Amino acid sequence: MGINLEIGSGGNPQPGYIHLERFIHPDDRHLVDVCGDASFLPFGDGAFDSVLMFGVFEHFGIFEIQPVMLEIIRVLRPGGTFKFDVPDFDWFIERYIDPSKLPPGRGDSWVLHAIFGGQEYPGQFHKWCWNERRMREFLMKPN
Repeated sequence: MGINLEIGSGGNPQPGYIHLERFIHPDDRHLVDVCGDASFLPFGDGAFDSVLMFGVFEHFGIFEIQPVMLEIIRVLRPGGTFKFDVPDFDWFIERYIDPSKLPPGRGDSWVLHAIFGGQEYPGQFHKWCWNERRMREFLMKPN
């Protein structure tokens, strides 16, 4: 399986990964292997076979995310894989405008949490919104 890194694992770390977190909730300290910033990863070049970053992109502003991507590229071995996801801004806005499209048991506060973050402690603020078009444009942009 190789050596794998998960950035921003929070309280839901994936098995088989080194877990890096910048803002560690006290209840989750035992789940984090490395306290660090994704903009300055404390690992050598090509150290990882894969990197995961689920629900983390939105925690960086539009001008902060490029250094993060360059760091991920730096620590990935040639041919390594990077998997990520982000809340789809268009999907959540559509459900905010038309609550009848919300999943059962979900309401406005769930939508607002997905858009703006939980905001309960440092690191839980979303600084940017992504949709498929914006993500594609960002990923296709030359360094």
